[in-house]
Amino acid sequence: MSDKTMKIVLSALTAVLLVLIACLYAFKGTTGSANLNKLAVRVGELRQYKTMNRADVASSMERSFSRVGYDVVTTTEDNLYPATADDAGVNFYVRGYVPFNNLKTNKNAVNIVYIRDYDVLQPEELDAFDGIATSSHDFYNYVMSANYAAVYLPEFTDLSIFYPKPTPSLESGLLYVGDNDRHSVAISAALEAKLPVEIYGRLWEGNIEDEFIKGEYIHDNDLSSYFSSAKINLVNVSSHESELGIIPSRVYDIAASKGFMIAPYNKEIEAVFGDAVPMYKNAEELKALYDQYINDPEARSEKAEKAYRIVVGEYNVDAFVQRLNGLVEFLINEKKL
Repeated sequence: MSDKTMKIVLSALTAVLLVLIACLYAFKGTTGSANLNKLAVRVGELRQYKTMNRADVASSMERSFSRVGYDVVTTTEDNLYPATADDAGVNFYVRGYVPFNNLKTNKNAVNIVYIRDYDVLQPEELDAFDGIATSSHDFYNYVMSANYAAVYLPEFTDLSIFYPKPTPSLESGLLYVGDNDRHSVAISAALEAKLPVEIYGRLWEGNIEDEFIKGEYIHDNDLSSYFSSAKINLVNVSSHESELGIIPSRVYDIAASKGFMIAPYNKEIEAVFGDAVPMYKNAEELKALYDQYINDPEARSEKAEKAYRIVVGEYNVDAFVQRLNGLVEFLINEKKL
């Protein structure tokens, strides 16, 4: 083999090797040093993140992670891997509706993915992470049976933002807060039952009668007042969430505000709240519940108090972080970090 041919072959092999290294880096992760006291919240899809019912999710988690001693940095899909997060020893990936773009993990760190809609998670993604956190009991049972390290991580409320704050001027009968960005089982049932629902949210104009629309937006800091002051809060739970046993964080927010609520049937709400959250399966049942509770403040107060105590004790943001930390500590030991 001539020297010229040898050089060409070596150049080609070098190029192939570099490609393999790049792929290994992208899909298997880096091997840089990691600071186990530093945590990166990596948000893979802003649309999903911003529609987890509240805009304060990021700051709530950051404050709670900081309270347990982490140096916290939050990154988003427009720049998931900034230099400031390179040395994070704990990486908490918030998965959206689509896979992470150019997923990277650090082999010397703990890498956990948090997902709600598990039916969109690709099989190869399961092997990219050390652990899986999910707000679906069904998915948690599945991954545990498949021998993955996992934690059941239900959504949460922030008690510094959501708390009892009744305001007489905001009193309402049947209140619904939510955008019309997907089908609402609750509103469909309310309209079919011809109930006087008062709606705050975007994208309703032109899709329902104007008489039901009271506004497009309520600031997070004011939501407690609205929830506390409504006689009945109508909360939406999608059919998909009900099938998977996922409790939307809005349920916890209303409960923390000591608001009385009625929800579409959801097996996990039933398991957690019992009869504190009356539920219905069709418009006729919703109408019956409305008639039963709209003029019974004592019954509403009793159930709202019961739901409030459950949430304050078990479904606040600090409880969320404590549950996650249990998995983090297990993985640190497993990986011998």
